[in-house]
Amino acid sequence: MRKLLGPLLVLLMVTLVAPAQAGSVRARSSVPWDRVGDGWVLATIDRGVPRQGELRVRARSLELISPEGTRYALHATRRQPLEHGVDPSSFTLVDWDADTRTALLKRYVSLARAQAVRLNLESGASQTLALPRREMATGLRPDGAGVLSQTLSGKILSITWAGERSVVGQASQGGAIATPDGSAVLVADVGHLAVLPLDGSTGREIATPGECRPLRWHAATTLLASCFSRQGSQLVTVGLDGTVTPMAGLRPTTSPGFHGPSWDDSDVRVVGGRSYYEGNGPCGGSFITRENRAGEVKVVRVPGSRGGISLVDTRDERLVIAHTATCDAGPPRAVLSTFDPVTKDEDALVTLARREHWREVLAWDEARSWGY
Repeated sequence: MRKLLGPLLVLLMVTLVAPAQAGSVRARSSVPWDRVGDGWVLATIDRGVPRQGELRVRARSLELISPEGTRYALHATRRQPLEHGVDPSSFTLVDWDADTRTALLKRYVSLARAQAVRLNLESGASQTLALPRREMATGLRPDGAGVLSQTLSGKILSITWAGERSVVGQASQGGAIATPDGSAVLVADVGHLAVLPLDGSTGREIATPGECRPLRWHAATTLLASCFSRQGSQLVTVGLDGTVTPMAGLRPTTSPGFHGPSWDDSDVRVVGGRSYYEGNGPCGGSFITRENRAGEVKVVRVPGSRGGISLVDTRDERLVIAHTATCDAGPPRAVLSTFDPVTKDEDALVTLARREHWREVLAWDEARSWGY
């Protein structure tokens, strides 16, 4: 008996520690919320098998990732039988508030009807709210009183958690983001951004070079946006005072015979005094680019990459990047890493399992537009 006891104890200990050694996901209750902030990442992860160029999602989770690469599960669902033509378990992260530790998820209950789900990231408690028909994009109200929802007709509605609705304003285009002070929402429109105060006062307009899609706040009063016009697309910052500053050269996507590499830019990060852009091809799939002094765009290759590359953040003069799917190559092995764009040195922080793939990978402390 003693001869068997030793091996059995060893086997038991290996079984208990193996998941942690393999990089298992920790429970929400173990999140060190007093340390969550700069350098943390909020991610949605799909689990499934690619078939005929499409990922058949079997499960989805919302996770928080520490700067060291520790994963914490905040919310998870598994695929369910279709109801009214949709999978009721499927959700999309559309907004979150780092200060109140609240996430806003959207799910469809039929092909024509969607719901918003307010999720308390600390406790896991949730509340569901019906969204209007023809809803296009939805985000949290900055004061926590409900959501702001944009319809396909351009109407901006405020909806309380009790379901009461009121009209905030109107804008003909898509793309919206709340101001950092929470007093108003900025909405894309033709030739301007509409500034719609949430206290019912009269709105105003900020002139823009074409139709500008809000991306994220670049500074306290400066919005990073991608602007489209007849000349092409250009990444700019738009100040609340009306100042427009180019952040990259014009991408002449409307020119005949366009060959790229970048169709438009959706982010910019600065390391070592140089700007690096998240470029996108015409059919989707992102990559890193930079501009030389002549304004020419060059792709920054990441050794070993066989999919897309998304810019997530910066850390210690290195880019934080995620290996993501492209429109034509299928999902690669999903990795979150730090990358030196000069030496091409890359250090992996998280490597997902073979059938796990990034859906969203976002810096925790950066406010994004609704639906990104």
